[in-house]
Amino acid sequence: MKLLILLSICSCLALNASAEPTPCVSPPLLVGSIAITGQDGILMSAGQYAYDAVSEQIRFNDYGTYKNKTFSIDFLMQFKQGVVYEFDSARSTCKKFAMKSSFHPMRIPTNAKFLGEVILGTSSIPQMGLQITSWEGEDAETKAKYVLTFTDYTCLPVSAVIYTKEFGWITVAFYNQLLGIQDPMAFVPPAV
Repeated sequence: MKLLILLSICSCLALNASAEPTPCVSPPLLVGSIAITGQDGILMSAGQYAYDAVSEQIRFNDYGTYKNKTFSIDFLMQFKQGVVYEFDSARSTCKKFAMKSSFHPMRIPTNAKFLGEVILGTSSIPQMGLQITSWEGEDAETKAKYVLTFTDYTCLPVSAVIYTKEFGWITVAFYNQLLGIQDPMAFVPPAV
């Protein structure tokens, strides 16, 4: 009887240990919307992004307010080529800059600590909830502290809360995401 109880306890522990999620990498091609707030409300913005991990490029257009002034930005970052294009549709201009940053795929860092798993919505009715996982850590290069939330099954980013000494708290929310690239022309730079 004691052996049966011991085996039951060991089985439960083994199941729980294997049930803890492991860090994941997002799908390589994504588009979606993004909202950013930071610096105690000094920065607020919303926009769209297109993410191509295969070719290591990101298109990001955003509008918002910073220190009570409105802004609109549109960037194409091509990491393999080491360039950034800044588009200004109001002036019909495009500037090309050198970029020294390396590509960072959307993922949960391998050294992140698992915080927990929850369901947004309900698990009482099938397909009425979204299972997400939360992770915390610190980026070794920038010393930024973070809490990341990703969907459990597809590893889509849901939110990021980041703290740096320079900028304070920054919150990023991801929504309306689609797998794949709907407009491949988003990554074609103009002749500059």
